[in-house]
Amino acid sequence: NGRGVKMGKKKLQGADGMNFQLQLTIKGLESINLPEENLTNESGNDIMKISCWGGKLSAYVNLPNAIRPNNVQPFQLSDCIKIELVRNQVIEHMRSYLQKHLKDKYSDEFLSMMSVTKMECNLTIKCVGDCKPKDVIRLFERSFAKVTVYKETDPNGKTHRKPERGITTTKPHEWVLKVYDKTFQQRQAGNLKVESNLIRVELVFLDRMLDRMYSSKKSLEDILTRKAIKALIDQYQETFDEICKKNITPMLNACVQEIFECLTCSTPRKEVSETLIKCKELIVDTEVLRKALKKWYVFKKQPDSSKRIVSFYREKNMGFPEDVLRTLKLMHNSLG
Repeated sequence: NGRGVKMGKKKLQGADGMNFQLQLTIKGLESINLPEENLTNESGNDIMKISCWGGKLSAYVNLPNAIRPNNVQPFQLSDCIKIELVRNQVIEHMRSYLQKHLKDKYSDEFLSMMSVTKMECNLTIKCVGDCKPKDVIRLFERSFAKVTVYKETDPNGKTHRKPERGITTTKPHEWVLKVYDKTFQQRQAGNLKVESNLIRVELVFLDRMLDRMYSSKKSLEDILTRKAIKALIDQYQETFDEICKKNITPMLNACVQEIFECLTCSTPRKEVSETLIKCKELIVDTEVLRKALKKWYVFKKQPDSSKRIVSFYREKNMGFPEDVLRTLKLMHNSLG
């Protein structure tokens, strides 16, 4: 594209789905139920879903599906040249749904009163080098006290925990973080052409966060604009950075410290092999092991052989995760 954009400098995060709601308060509509209607793209993926249950009108809009076959690639800032077309399409669809069902009780005010309740923003990238999606998921899983892992139901109706597929964690009223194997999810959904080793880090912003981001400008008209999408992407970046600082970095430092302490308490001359067995779970990236070894050599006042030892165990294919922190760094550099 002639601008000399390097791969790592591509801005890859963007919007995905968003939810809007309105509680109808007009006499005769306060507990109305209306059928769900979907507007789909040529690939059969939802651009929009509208329904009304107990007088609560709900609309879901998926921006990537409005301009591409699926949502593997989120709706980026560069896609905003099409935002007006999408906005018109969405508002038109919403209007015709309401006019059809509410007839003479319909008023244009309903559209302007629908307010955003959830917005998804994500970063989807291919893992670096030997890193696998499950390694990134594991890193995030260890960084939070409470996570929910992905569950699968087998043909007999039994559920199995599948932490390697994805995890979710929440900061109530602010955001939900979902980290999952996007390649696996797409293959399950029948998209067999999807690239391998895609990891998605998704943030769903909730009520309090949306109030801070948009204050009272939360209608369909307000949110389906370049300015609002830009605010979403900026907030994603800020929250992602905050998670790295408050959760991931302290977890990594704690792993290094614990491996170091394990090395110092092990049987002399068997320190490394004993530590690798005892601390296997803590080695979320070989880089963590290297840092702990480096610290240990300084402590023993010996020359630093950390790199040599890490290469020795890498040759032995011990299955320690590699390039996970490099993948995290690529995520960081892909923001903005």
